Amino acid sequence: MVANTFMTVNEAAGVIAEAAATMLENEMGFCKTIARADESDFDGKNGYSAGQTIYINKPPRFTTQNSFDITSTKQDIVEEKVALPLDIISTIGLSTDSLEFAYEIQLKNYIKRVIKPAVSRIAQDVEVTMLQKATKATYNSVGTAGSNTFDPATILAARARLTKGTTPIDDNRYLLLESVAMGEAVNARKGLLQDSSEIAKQYKKGFVGVADGFKWMESELLHSHTNGNDVVFEVRTTVSTQGSTSLVVEALTTTTGTVKAGTVFTVAGVYAVNPITKVQQDHLQQFVVTADVTADGSGYATLTVSPAMYTTGALQNISGFPTDGNAITPVGSASTAYTQGLAYHKDAFRMVSVPLIMPQKAEFAEQRTVNGITVAIIRDFDINTRSMITRLDFLGGFVADRPEFACRLPK
Repeated sequence: MVANTFMTVNEAAGVIAEAAATMLENEMGFCKTIARADESDFDGKNGYSAGQTIYINKPPRFTTQNSFDITSTKQDIVEEKVALPLDIISTIGLSTDSLEFAYEIQLKNYIKRVIKPAVSRIAQDVEVTMLQKATKATYNSVGTAGSNTFDPATILAARARLTKGTTPIDDNRYLLLESVAMGEAVNARKGLLQDSSEIAKQYKKGFVGVADGFKWMESELLHSHTNGNDVVFEVRTTVSTQGSTSLVVEALTTTTGTVKAGTVFTVAGVYAVNPITKVQQDHLQQFVVTADVTADGSGYATLTVSPAMYTTGALQNISGFPTDGNAITPVGSASTAYTQGLAYHKDAFRMVSVPLIMPQKAEFAEQRTVNGITVAIIRDFDINTRSMITRLDFLGGFVADRPEFACRLPK
């Protein structure tokens, strides 16, 4: 039987791009469990370049009242816009002397030997970047950093933290741990009564399947956060502005005290409130530092933090503003690294993979999209090296538009 032949080299390129996009979508673990930006947010353009930004919508938030008279209480409908920068780039370039696809069997062999491992590496690269962004944006944290055993009490604390933040209670809650933490979790459950099919997964595959309100997954690509060299400081200036994301602190080590982006902390006396009822909850609100800082000559520094602070209105999230002298307690010890497990709902994070601007003249230039994941392949002659270059490209973005739907579990 004669193997199928291809009519043009571009036909082969399209097959490669389709296969690459399919493999990339399949290879992604974390990325497959989070929301995707709607196509309407970025369609209608002939491709994007790195550094551009698209804007996605968040549903408006309202307050209710217990009276039918709305004469003076009508609320504007304001859909929040969230910037989603296209800054996640993963590219692999291949220098090849020849790329002949006269027959289907040659193409399948090339996809298996070259494209599959290349796409696998791109998937890992994209996952690492998105997990780092997700972790640094997450301000909830449970357990004790450095001594968590991932027993049911710890996981249920993460579940409770999500639920108290009005995270939907459905099948889209996930728990992502690295292998050692997963082993500890399995060990902590060996004497508990559980669904027989889930017990089988524990003993046969070494990981928990579904338990404590989450679908469990394992990854060695989780982000490891290292605290700065100073974890003992306090509020210097009382916050007084609604929506503030700045916090001036003092008592850091003069000129050398550092606080790192991704550091989670609480402020004495500043409690979280129920997002709906606005009733004070029983736990302190946690914040995350969003940019590295170093103390000045007086031991002061201005932290940029998330979430923004509100004490009134539909956006209220804290019982009161941080006040001068309030103690600040970071999670973990100074200069110590902690691998960050994540408990999250699908809607905590959103990603996008966009089509790229493609050249008009090249030996071939094709891109394909599969389930929202786009991969481009280009092959052309490099006059600098007198060689044929083939490249695979991914361009995407990530945003934590509902970080209150996520929680860290530091190892």
